[in-house]
Amino acid sequence: MNKLEDQMALISQIYLGGYPQVAPQQAESKPRRRRKKNKGGENNLSMTKKRKLSQEQVDLLEHHFGNEHKLESERKDRLASELGLDPRQVAVWFQNRRARWKNKKLEEEFSKLKSDHDEVVLEKCRLESE
Repeated sequence: MNKLEDQMALISQIYLGGYPQVAPQQAESKPRRRRKKNKGGENNLSMTKKRKLSQEQVDLLEHHFGNEHKLESERKDRLASELGLDPRQVAVWFQNRRARWKNKKLEEEFSKLKSDHDEVVLEKCRLESE
């Protein structure tokens, strides 16, 4: 039994001595962000249900987005009061719309580059065959 205990002690010394960098790295890492807890429980959930915007609201938001993609605080507040929405809803709508606009722009650029590439490849093949 003594021999087994000696081996276990030796193994633990090897493991503890072999990995000294593990503990300091863990201490250096940034703390994780935590979500804020919903303090209102289920009652608060029913009050903050996601409401679908009316077509008129969407049209007006789209019109304003067409003029300018960014939203200043005063403009956001004015739009929110015109539409009967919370300013945060207007800000989130603009944020989501910018993301969709950016994706659409990237897709269009990709399509154009792909067609240009295809044309160049065809031209290359034509020149090689001559």
